[in-house]
Amino acid sequence: MSSLNIVSPNSENIQLGDGGRVINQELNKDMFMQLLVTQLQYQDPLNPMDNQEMMAQVAQFTALEQMKNVADTVNKQLAHSMIGSYVQYTYKNTETGQTELLLGRVDYVKNKGSNTLIGIGSHEVELSDIQEVIDPSNIQANSSAFDLIGKTVQGTMEVKNETGIYENVVIEGRVLEVRMKDGNSYIVVGNGEQAVELELDNVQNIVEVPSITDKWASATIQDKEGNEQELTGIVEYVVVTKSDTYACIDGKYVPFKQINLIKEAK
Repeated sequence: MSSLNIVSPNSENIQLGDGGRVINQELNKDMFMQLLVTQLQYQDPLNPMDNQEMMAQVAQFTALEQMKNVADTVNKQLAHSMIGSYVQYTYKNTETGQTELLLGRVDYVKNKGSNTLIGIGSHEVELSDIQEVIDPSNIQANSSAFDLIGKTVQGTMEVKNETGIYENVVIEGRVLEVRMKDGNSYIVVGNGEQAVELELDNVQNIVEVPSITDKWASATIQDKEGNEQELTGIVEYVVVTKSDTYACIDGKYVPFKQINLIKEAK
């Protein structure tokens, strides 16, 4: 599967000279008080710190902390205002180690500790990863692609079968994101290594009532040694070939006849 990969300055492929040492550049309240106490402990008893100087330092830090709190509040409001908007964002692909530049619609915002995470399809990114907020009304050639995000579609693509011959197959899955390459729109269904990229022109129709896409399924499969084992998970998408129909579950293609149970995902 091809993808749009752009290495950013934040990519782990760029090795810094500090041996991976993490530098905390933020001076929080506890650190400030610790520095102040240390300064008082080691001050010259014959020339102690002036009370006004100490109060000025405390007042300065308090003002800076209040400014930081205001900035955090503004950032959270900004993040929540993006819900439902289309954005261009960077995402670290754990499979390739590359940082990708992607397009998608913001589904939700949540707080995790001191960080604000933005949910876009199957990805969660920080506010600093958002590169641009895009107005869909200003997108002409790609507007139909953006409209498909979150919907289940059927499309065709050419793949190589077990005999090495290329054949057309039908893919049914929910669109998680849109990628732009060379001015063309591609929709993405599925996650991880088995994610599928479909050209927008190859999308046949929108499925109002999906078959088993996004449902929980249980199947009996065989491992490399021929031993039976149970596979459970969410059906990411369905593949229809000339010879059989498969469901992609947890990154594995499972023939329909091996599926034992299908139910709504919780």
